[in-house]
Amino acid sequence: MKRRLVYPDVLRAAACVATVLFSTCIAAGYTPAIGLLTWVCPMFLMLSGMFFLDGSWYLSGKELGKRYVLRLVVAYLVWGMFAMLVNALTGNVLQGILTDSSCYLNFLFVLFILYAFSPVLRVFTRAAQPRELAYLVVFGVLLGGVYPFVQSQIGSVRVADYALMGFGYLGVFAAGWYLRTAFLTRKQLRIFYLLGAVCVILAFRGLWGFDSFSTDPAQLMLSPDALLIATAIFLVTKNTLAKKRLSVKIMRPIARLAQLSFGIYLIHPILLAVLCWVLNDYGIYLPAGLFVIGASVLLLVVSGGLTWLIRKIPTVGRYLV
Repeated sequence: MKRRLVYPDVLRAAACVATVLFSTCIAAGYTPAIGLLTWVCPMFLMLSGMFFLDGSWYLSGKELGKRYVLRLVVAYLVWGMFAMLVNALTGNVLQGILTDSSCYLNFLFVLFILYAFSPVLRVFTRAAQPRELAYLVVFGVLLGGVYPFVQSQIGSVRVADYALMGFGYLGVFAAGWYLRTAFLTRKQLRIFYLLGAVCVILAFRGLWGFDSFSTDPAQLMLSPDALLIATAIFLVTKNTLAKKRLSVKIMRPIARLAQLSFGIYLIHPILLAVLCWVLNDYGIYLPAGLFVIGASVLLLVVSGGLTWLIRKIPTVGRYLV
């Protein structure tokens, strides 16, 4: 029997917590932490790619459409309507998250395109050598991530630059599979760790991150600093836990949180908008740090509980969360 990998669940659970923290930091305007949390955007895309591009298991077109693509479409439509409704009822208290070009659901649209294109990618990853896969990742990230980022910094963004981002999403998606299967040397690992640490320092000092590229989660997936931090975290976690067995008491809550992460992602911004509206309506103002910690814990518990309940709904529950 094939032993279940531990580190993907740990990464998914950590990214889930960081996503909620990221949203509450934006709501509170707590800028010192925002730049440190942008890594969650590419991380979720990498985690999807590390399993979805595994060509060792068969995935028919019918199963792809029914089990994955349809779920994304239903989730996008249902929670998109809830987001617009809540945004209107709360007086646009979280307009930058629930609606407009920075809507948090833009991530689902990116996944939809990649899933639809994945049959072709799976053929490539099944036959590709490590160097060929690395070329795809580097080419995609440079052309679709680094180049648009540089263009945005010099104020010369064109429509064609946004089209090139498709290659960036492809590169990040494939990076998940590459990082899972590649055998990197100690020197290569140290380079990734160093680059990730440098980006963390720059983001912590407010010199680079978040507003430097975009506030749209779909574009933050391609931000160079977020990509490098996510890569470093991925490799550290993988190399630390790949050959370790964690006790059931430790893994059970981590695995459960990882299973609920998609639903928590969908639900928590809507609950956050309601929470902010209630606090504003009653004139309650909390220090940013206290609000971020308290709201994040509350959102994780409530949105996780709602996800668990919704998944119990026969037939439709699995498509909603």
